[in-house]
Amino acid sequence: MGCTVSANDKTQLHDGTPHWDKEADRLHEAVQGLGSDEVSIVRVLARFTNKQRHRLLKEYRERFHEDLTSVLESELSGTSQEVVAALLYSPVKYDVKSLNKAFEDQDYDTIVSIIIASKCNSMIDVQDAYFTEYNKTLDDELSTLPDKDLTHVLVSLLNVDRSSAKKKADKMAAKERATLLFNDGDILSLLCEPVSRNQLKETLDAFLKLHRVNIGQFVEEKCSALSKLAQDTLKDCVLLIENPPRYFAKELAKADEQKILRIMVSRSEIDLYYIKKEFLSLYSKQLHDVIDKHCPHDYAQLLIAVLELRGQYSESAKKR
Repeated sequence: MGCTVSANDKTQLHDGTPHWDKEADRLHEAVQGLGSDEVSIVRVLARFTNKQRHRLLKEYRERFHEDLTSVLESELSGTSQEVVAALLYSPVKYDVKSLNKAFEDQDYDTIVSIIIASKCNSMIDVQDAYFTEYNKTLDDELSTLPDKDLTHVLVSLLNVDRSSAKKKADKMAAKERATLLFNDGDILSLLCEPVSRNQLKETLDAFLKLHRVNIGQFVEEKCSALSKLAQDTLKDCVLLIENPPRYFAKELAKADEQKILRIMVSRSEIDLYYIKKEFLSLYSKQLHDVIDKHCPHDYAQLLIAVLELRGQYSESAKKR
């Protein structure tokens, strides 16, 4: 039987300023129990945002004269080390590490997900950090993919600059652009325009209202010359713009434990609560039950600990 989080566990996220000395003591106590208390370590770390975790690392170093990251790397192994590392990496570094592994494994789902879901400024930081770490650009890596249609789509999406786009959508411009899309069928051109995601969503909404055409079928019809992977990427990008939690819920449904971890950590301060709701709506199953049933026991108990803490309503609601 998998290890689920008790309904009586009252651990909450920190909305106010934590007592860092007490939190460092709590973490130190969990570290002293290495070998049997990995879940406690994960639960302490998962209670905080990524920025707060690094504040906790600083307090730990000052209090116990040890670098907690080094201690955990030396003492933990396998599953627990992987989960703790994911929580301690900065968002940019985590994307860089995830992309590098995905390129090595030809894991298209992860490559696509990171590129289409990252905000413009974050993606610029990821590209810079990737080059610094591996002496390769993401364009270089994408050029090695065997599916050249997919390469073209991803390179195009990767290099879109939305930094100066107005956040508020222009409804009239959206209707005009929706009509143009219906006439020319060039969905990639639309997705690569330097406009906000709000504007793209307004355009896609207008497209459906004006032309009553299913966008997925539209992509298949107008992009039939492209590979299936390239078509699927365009459809994924559209779904992400229309409904991010639904996109990630669908990704979770086909993910292994490592991909589940990446999605939960990367969306933990954005919309994880809403992803859980979409998952339940789509599949009539609770996400934590699916994890408990289908993931290896050691991995499941750590993933559920992260999900229960990072997927609380109070965290996600403030981010929307």
